[in-house]
Amino acid sequence: MQERNGHARTCPINFSLSLSQANLIQVQGSTSLVQAFVSLTSGNSAQVTVSAQGIPAATEILFAPTSGRPSFATAMTIASSAGTPLGQFNITILATGGGLQKSATLSLQVVPIVHNVAVVSASVQGTAIVGSVVLINATVANYGSLAEDLELRASANSTLVSDQVVSKLAPTATYIGQLVWNTTGFSPGTYAIIVAVPPIQGEKSLSDNIREAGQILLTQSQGPPPASPSPAASGGNGPAFIYGRQLAIVAGIAEAAIVFLIVLRRNRKSSTRNSSDPRSSRHSVSDS
Repeated sequence: MQERNGHARTCPINFSLSLSQANLIQVQGSTSLVQAFVSLTSGNSAQVTVSAQGIPAATEILFAPTSGRPSFATAMTIASSAGTPLGQFNITILATGGGLQKSATLSLQVVPIVHNVAVVSASVQGTAIVGSVVLINATVANYGSLAEDLELRASANSTLVSDQVVSKLAPTATYIGQLVWNTTGFSPGTYAIIVAVPPIQGEKSLSDNIREAGQILLTQSQGPPPASPSPAASGGNGPAFIYGRQLAIVAGIAEAAIVFLIVLRRNRKSSTRNSSDPRSSRHSVSDS
């Protein structure tokens, strides 16, 4: 209130109008929520009513509340139907009160209902041992216009080996995960791994719902241990080198023993001949 010439005068209201978002993409037949804010900037608060113009056919916008004294917020529920035309529409939001009107523009784009999920990539390791756990990497995406519940599956040579449920994957969102395959009970051999997403209701494009992750070789064991290094490779200090030295020592001792036995045998033969020679006996008597 202000006084002028002894009379009271009410100050005019001034307020602003803003939206929580200026652009909205909405699937045909769905509902969205946008907030509108009426803020008092000056003057005395007065009743302000909110409304909308330029609404597309078969579409309804409800305000809660429909009016109030600034500052206040109102929730706009935008409900489209199967009859709402596709395309982009500029909806004008109005706030009127106290002899003043403010406006804001909401750009609404109505898009068709699309169901489309896809396997973007898949991979698996090259080898594994029977009985081990194999991790299968997979990335899936939602290319549709609605959040989707989907099932992610992995098969080995057409046998389902793992599956996983992905809940409420949002439009344009991707999910990166791993499927776990317990190879216990499987025979050794090569297996082709396939990752797939079963079609969801209403999906028409199915060519990208399956992808090959690759092939994996299952073996019974890791194979024989590596051979022991040679003496040269081990620097002459390995077990093979020590064993060779021992053999050389034994061989040397055996050779020396054989030589000794030969010499001893010769000496015995020589002694025997000297004892049986008569000349040797006569020489001994003569000398005596």
